[in-house]
Order: sequence, then structure tokens, then C-alpha cells
Amino acid sequence: MTGTTIGTVGSARQASVDEHGGVAPLDVPWTLDWSIGADDRWHDPAREPSTRQSLVDAVPVVRTAVRVPGGDAVQHAYAVGGADLAVLDVTNESPAPFAIAFVVRGASHLAVDGGTVLVDGRPALTTPRSPSRWVATSDGSTEARLRAGRADGGPFVPQHDRAGRLVAAFLHPVAHRTSLRAALTLADADAGPTRRPLPSPAEAARGWLTHLERGLQAALPDAALTRSLRAARAATLLEAARAPVDPLVVAALEDWGFDAEAAAAWAVLGWRGRRVARRRPAPPARWSDVVADRPGPRLLLAARSLLAHETDHGSVTLLADLPPAWHGHDLAVHGAPTRRGPLSYAVRWHGPRPVLFWDAPAGTRLRAPGLDPTWTTEAAAGDALLAARVA
Repeated sequence: MTGTTIGTVGSARQASVDEHGGVAPLDVPWTLDWSIGADDRWHDPAREPSTRQSLVDAVPVVRTAVRVPGGDAVQHAYAVGGADLAVLDVTNESPAPFAIAFVVRGASHLAVDGGTVLVDGRPALTTPRSPSRWVATSDGSTEARLRAGRADGGPFVPQHDRAGRLVAAFLHPVAHRTSLRAALTLADADAGPTRRPLPSPAEAARGWLTHLERGLQAALPDAALTRSLRAARAATLLEAARAPVDPLVVAALEDWGFDAEAAAAWAVLGWRGRRVARRRPAPPARWSDVVADRPGPRLLLAARSLLAHETDHGSVTLLADLPPAWHGHDLAVHGAPTRRGPLSYAVRWHGPRPVLFWDAPAGTRLRAPGLDPTWTTEAAAGDALLAARVA
């Protein structure tokens, strides 16, 4: 399964959320899907044309919505810091109750202890109470039995299949306009499930936004690009915690001011990886090339090179390209790391003419060809009214 990675900064305990809201903890053979039993029928997000997915505030809090009669079933998937847990928060945004089925696929052993499902002998999924009903098979008939209303009641009967073909659905009622919050254990230790309160999706998103307040901050007149850069920064922080570390991840962390994570990742790079991290990809010529680039560290490196590109001689090029759609719109960059220290600048407009404000380390030569190809300075701080932009 591939998709959006969820996790917390500094932890290698992560999971992947596919485009339908299915969750796969990394380095385990089983996965967890979900299905909704509404008044009309069972709704499988992997088969429903109404399934939509997005990130909350462009951070690793994945929202998946499925249309049911009168509203939506909405699942949020995100990780919890300090506990090696993912949270699955399912909200019934409809006027009628429905049942949620958490579907474990690919297990060899299944058991239930109270509100905790044990997969292959270890705590995996913890809900506020035991499942109301369940279906478990190893012959591929679980979904058919679920749709036919043939779920079992009473205590769960432990299941075994050496080939790892078990598929089990654990059903829970969700009243209208309420939520069910479950914890998915990401650690491979035999620790018991947590009983501490789990954060809401909004709280998880705020936690990520706090992490992203560090380092380089760019306020750009392009909302889609701003969201893409925020998502790429979060994804790169998660990627830095996984082995082996991509040298471009280290380079992106350095260029965007995540010093602690960059130092930790640098320490595990070999000499070849360090050489790649130092070299950096060639900068793009235009912002349109950045937008077309794939997410993650490459996007961050390309964007950084257009925001503030430092040469080996200590000069820095600001805004090598200014898209026509940005003309007349303010922008600001704060805390861009350079060899001499952090650099910040802002662009305001005086009619058709850009006004550049800057604060740079002493001894840095600045130029801004995207604003005015003729302008340059070695002043550490100041402002300048540049030439009018030519449409």
C-alpha cells in the first residue's frame, strides 16, 4: 500500500494511508480498512465514487469522506506524538446512525481482549468498547457475509491461519452527529494499549503547524503553492526519521532551517550520501518548474533555490523568477539559512514598482533578477525602490 505517510517528528513508527482511507503501519504484514453500514447498504470507500480525500491544513492529518444517506461518514487518520499510535477518528455527519466496520486484512492470528484487537499476538486496534458484532474468515468471504447481514454477535472467537489470510471485520455503532475514536498501535513492542485521551483531528493539525513554525517561513501570493510547500515540509520531516535517509532529505532540511533534524540525518549518511547532500540539484529557471515538480524534498530544494539561492562565493540571488500572477502582490521570506547566517526579505509595491526590504548577514552580495535585473547591493539591511516591472 502506498499513499500519504502519517507519523510524528523524530519517530520512525509511521503508517501509510491510501486514497480510500485504508491504513498500513510500516513494517507489518497486515492492513486496516474501514466500511460503513448505513440504512441503505454497506459503503466500501475503495469502491464508492463519492469517496474524497484531503489533508487538514496541508499537514499529515488525512481526511477521507464517503457519502451516506443524508450526509457523510468522515474518517481522519493521524499520529500521536510520544505514544507510537495512529488515531482513526470516524464521524457520522448524517442524521441517522450507522455502523463502522474496522477490517483487518492479512493477519495470521486474531483475538479480542475487551476493546483491543490483538493481531499476531500484539495489541493493534483499541476502541472505547468491545465490537458489537464481528465477521472473520480466511477464505475471502468476509465482505460478502458482512453485506448479507451475517455478522456474529457475542464474544469474539480467536482465529488462526498460518498463511496470513485472515480478514476480520469488527463492527461498532456510531450515532448520528457523533464520533468514534480508535487507536492503532504502530510500535512492534508487546506494550498494552493506551488509555489516555486521544487528540482530535484539529488538535493534531495544530501540533503539526507548531512544528512547521520553525525554520524558513515563506508568505507567497499563491495559496496552492503555499499548501504544497507546507505538505512537503511535513513529509520531509517524516522521511528524515526513516532509514535509509535520502541525501536530498538532508539537503532540504538544511535549506529550510530544520537544524536538529538535519544534524541527526547527516550523522547516519555515508560519505557518498554526504557528497550528494552537499552538491544540491541544479536550480529551476521558473516557478512553473517548481509547481510541476514532485512533492517532498525536491520540491523544497527547487523552491528554496528560487526564493534565495546562495553561491559558493557568498552571494545570494533573491527571486530569480517572479511569475506574472505575482506582480503587485506582497510576499515575504523570513529566516532563510545561509552560510553567514539567516536572511530575510519582503516585497511590497509602489504602483507598478516593487519595493524590496532586506536583512542579510554582513558581507553578502544580493541581487534580485526577477524583480530588477540591474539591482545589486552589499548593504546588510535596507530597502530599495526598484525599476517598474515590464508586463
